[in-house]
Amino acid sequence: MVNINWLSTALLAFQHAMKSMNYRKKNTLTMLLVLAFGFYLVFLFQGIKQQLIENIDRYSLKSDLIVSKETPGMPLVLFSLFHVGSPPPGMSLSLLDELISHPEIEYAIPYAYGETHRGITVIGTSTEGIEQLTRHSADNSKYPERKHQQPINSATLPPANHPMAAYIGINIANNLGYQINDQMTIADGNEPVLKQEYKEVFTIAGILPRQNTHQDDSIYIPIEGLITARKKYAEGHTPSWSSPDDISFIDIKLRDRMALLALEKSLTQSATEQGLEITAAMPARELELLYGYLNRATVSLIFKSFVTLGLCLLTLFYALTSNLQERRQEIRLYQTLGMSQTYISIMALLEPLLIISGALFLGFIASEMLSAPTADFFLIEWLIN
Repeated sequence: MVNINWLSTALLAFQHAMKSMNYRKKNTLTMLLVLAFGFYLVFLFQGIKQQLIENIDRYSLKSDLIVSKETPGMPLVLFSLFHVGSPPPGMSLSLLDELISHPEIEYAIPYAYGETHRGITVIGTSTEGIEQLTRHSADNSKYPERKHQQPINSATLPPANHPMAAYIGINIANNLGYQINDQMTIADGNEPVLKQEYKEVFTIAGILPRQNTHQDDSIYIPIEGLITARKKYAEGHTPSWSSPDDISFIDIKLRDRMALLALEKSLTQSATEQGLEITAAMPARELELLYGYLNRATVSLIFKSFVTLGLCLLTLFYALTSNLQERRQEIRLYQTLGMSQTYISIMALLEPLLIISGALFLGFIASEMLSAPTADFFLIEWLIN
């Protein structure tokens, strides 16, 4: 049977503790915020570490091998997956046709950089690359879109291999007000002038739903259409690229990852025999190395957050001790009114417990809201600097 007297005593002690804290609003609020900040740091850096693991695992599974003109492996992987840094030097796609015809390769998707539209990056890719974008986007209904954006519907879109189609990220549609079937042009270079604009016109065939990646701020066009536009532009201008079929890198996916090391060695040897200087980088290996660096940083931050939390708890202890010294007359009054020492002790313990519980809740909620964007900062923005 439940002890009614005990419950009523606890409830009465809770009410007195709340009134006591209400009398000292400033002190209570200060202690609550200081302690919440300590818990926030602990939860935040633990969440960042977990987010980093999940992000790196997800990105490492996207590609098995990335091939480009001779570029260090880490910068190549960071650019191809996160758009961190500058694109690798251009190389002719035709020179790599023989290299990527290996039977173990499921697909090899080229990506060409060098063009922009109003300062927005334009990426040329193959039919397979366009189909992957639209297929992945059609399955993604997590983020609600505006009505004018007309999210991708594979039943009504023109075929992905249409050379003059364009697929734009959702941020571009939001910022520039573009809709499906609108037309656009592209230009040579990152900061082109009017004379560097290509004459070929591309039609927007789809708006890609939000992915919270560089895809949201990019424009994708078929590489066949890009090569056509480059060839016509080169007839009367001096382009920034050396060949119309120049690409920056090739994203390779294998049928069986067990063949990865052998294929990397085979591609490198074959390219050397043909006088080509290429890099075949494995994202899983490079990202594991990157995780090692980031993990050391997050472990250091977690340790510092525990130190901060300890100092916050110490501050709370001294503040409560000071309050008890100031409340001697109040405690003597309670004793005079017949309150037992047990009741007074319960009431004294309830105050720090309520403050700690409230701080724990606030710190957890704040860290949950900020851990994902902070992890993205550590993984991407922090790397740029």
